[in-house]
Amino acid sequence: MADSSIRVCIVDDDEAVRDSLRILLDAYGIDVEAFPTPSQFLNEALDKAADCLIFDLHMPEMTGLELAEHLRARKLTTPVIIITGRTDPVLAPRMERAGIAAVLAKPVGDEELVGAIHSARTAGAR
Repeated sequence: MADSSIRVCIVDDDEAVRDSLRILLDAYGIDVEAFPTPSQFLNEALDKAADCLIFDLHMPEMTGLELAEHLRARKLTTPVIIITGRTDPVLAPRMERAGIAAVLAKPVGDEELVGAIHSARTAGAR
């Protein structure tokens, strides 16, 4: 299911995760730009169009949830998927308020991630 019309930005402090997600999504024909830190994403990609954003929940500089909240405060509505190795049910209400499209546990399955991207895009287009 190749779809080069989809552009995704990934923010994850783990280089191996960024690389594996890039390889996976590239195999599906999805254009990917990956960033090691939220600040690099904000400085380099914020003004570029993306169909979906994928943020790691736990990063040293800023959590993926804090990054999503920052974007929502700026009225940016690009769908956000959070990936995490450690879930925290206490964050569920904040994630809902921030409009998080999906929360996926690492390691993320291929079809699960691609399906979440397509679902997030569809929901965001309404």
